[in-house]
Amino acid sequence: MTHRRLARVFAPDGKTLIVAFDHGAGGANYAGMADPARTLREVVAAGADAVLTTVGVVRHHGHLIERVGLILNLDRLVGSPEYAVEDALRLGADMGKFVCTPWSPDNPTSVHEARRLSAICRAWGLPLMVETIPVSFQAVEHHTPEKIGQAAKIGEELGADVIKMHYTGSLETFRQAIRPLSVPVVILGGPARSDTRSVLEEVAGAMAAGARGVAIGRNIWAHEHPGRMVAALGAIIHGGATVDEAMRELERPLLAGR
Repeated sequence: MTHRRLARVFAPDGKTLIVAFDHGAGGANYAGMADPARTLREVVAAGADAVLTTVGVVRHHGHLIERVGLILNLDRLVGSPEYAVEDALRLGADMGKFVCTPWSPDNPTSVHEARRLSAICRAWGLPLMVETIPVSFQAVEHHTPEKIGQAAKIGEELGADVIKMHYTGSLETFRQAIRPLSVPVVILGGPARSDTRSVLEEVAGAMAAGARGVAIGRNIWAHEHPGRMVAALGAIIHGGATVDEAMRELERPLLAGR
């Protein structure tokens, strides 16, 4: 069952374009988050392989993402993690996602929580993506290639089926960071950027170094045309396009029902 669920997230070529659409849990209600139905229709039509989102989005807009993989955010667990996993399965999730922050003085139980959740997910046959962030999202001084790689390795050792991690800044340092890993790696997108080309360059570098895809949120749903951004990313991830070729996808009209 785990393999069947992973196959819903990863395309037949073994790669994946995941749209992270779980930022509403943190209060995001602007840009593409302000009209979830429209954004979800657009990114699915443009070729997203999976959507990472929340219970609320699935309850109200689940019919819009039925034909793509579903990853459910399990970050804000309260009480019983077992119940959260059961709920995810009832909602049809193909995978769960949990943020793990090694070395965090503010969240010292993060590694323990990730280990416990991975065991529960295995018991229920639900794959788990662990998003490994050195210390915290805000502690950017700790987001060095060395620490990013170490955090990713910790996530794998805790039992992750997929690692979501930062791009380290260069093809060589990223290749070195993921070399010890045996599970698929996807990169996160980080804060929204006006420089779309830089996002595509990071994705191209990560894919060339051995990543299996992306799990990007704000740099898709906060883009003026989320569907075109998905098409550009898909050209790199699944089509092997250059950054220049992917940039041209941003100018093309999207085909209805694509």
